[in-house]
Amino acid sequence: MTKKTAISLPDDLFRDIERARKRSKKDRSAWIQEAASDYLKRKTMQEKIDAYFEGYRRFPDGDDPDFIALEKIGIEDAASDEEWPEAPDDAKGN
Repeated sequence: MTKKTAISLPDDLFRDIERARKRSKKDRSAWIQEAASDYLKRKTMQEKIDAYFEGYRRFPDGDDPDFIALEKIGIEDAASDEEWPEAPDDAKGN
């Protein structure tokens, strides 16, 4: 079952979506469904990563050398800069 919805987009974003969509040879609904699904997967992954690190902050395992090393290099910050999962080429403007 599907639901229809109407949304408003800034002109630049609409043009960017249309270019990427046409390159992918997908109709607008399919492209936006895929983009929304990818976003939710990345968001969920980031929330899990954040919860993992927050758990260690609340209940630190002071003797765990792996966690100490990860915390020192700020791996939680580095992970948030990555794309989870990697976006399709047409969504990156390639």
